[in-house]
Amino acid sequence: MSQVVTPSARLPLCADASRAAGEDPVGTAPHWQEVTVLELDVPVWAQLRDVDAWTAEQRGVFEALRGRVEASGAGFGLLMSAPEQPGQPLRVRHYVRGEGGFTRRDYQSALPQTEWARGLSATLLRSGELGDWAEVPAPPGPDHHVCTHGTVDAACGKYGVPVFRALREGGHRAWRTGHFGGHRFAATAVELPSGLLWAHLTPELADQVARRTIHPAAVRGHLRGFAGLPPLAQVLDRELLVRYGWDWLEAERTARVDLEGEEGARVTLDFRLNGQAGRATALVRDGVPLHLPGSSHKADLGRIRQYGVEEVRVSL
Repeated sequence: MSQVVTPSARLPLCADASRAAGEDPVGTAPHWQEVTVLELDVPVWAQLRDVDAWTAEQRGVFEALRGRVEASGAGFGLLMSAPEQPGQPLRVRHYVRGEGGFTRRDYQSALPQTEWARGLSATLLRSGELGDWAEVPAPPGPDHHVCTHGTVDAACGKYGVPVFRALREGGHRAWRTGHFGGHRFAATAVELPSGLLWAHLTPELADQVARRTIHPAAVRGHLRGFAGLPPLAQVLDRELLVRYGWDWLEAERTARVDLEGEEGARVTLDFRLNGQAGRATALVRDGVPLHLPGSSHKADLGRIRQYGVEEVRVSL
């Protein structure tokens, strides 16, 4: 008698589980001092992610970058975005934390995309001696990096691709981008130079956010945070974005987080908006955690922190 094999139940997409649980994504944006975007064809994404196959040169570049991260106290973001035309020579877009977000510089070369390590080294570690590279003017306006990396997580393929297409069709500068973390927030996007990370975007909502035709209060539940600040400060930063509207993104802001134990953390955010200096403080507490899958391909549940904010005070 032949054995009947029952296929295992299909796992739900992690993004669906996150939305169903009502997860608040704030405080999940990475904290970056610098962000580099490599324009790489989609097949090259897997090569860069295959750490075991890195050459000695590639490993050396990342060791040097690790030193920069440790010195700055903030992370280094690396994004892989598909170029406008496949097969183009390697281009690099480099963002550094500045006033009101990040400032951008662009570089181009005649090198093949497989020389991405040389691109990182020349434009980041030895920027004074570019060699095969040339700095070119950066175009004005925002870039929307939408994760469409379905081979890493099916949720990003299902939800990210329609958002990317809608942004392109709406006339926005959007990029198909490789995995940058947080696929349970699909469709998720990094907006630069504002430094905002978004969660659970739909095609319609992504267009509204890109055009700033919707008030931040209406999309507060879709904001992962501002990458220029540490996670707990991102919670207070969102409150100020809701209070001041999109103009808040022009503010120069720095934060200090004082951990106070079980009562929460006291966050102080100093800012300058429209030439006026101010200070905001708040108590950020841990809320009731959620237990959600971190991937659409594994059933394991992880503990997800949720935050509450109290005692928000602003002085000018």
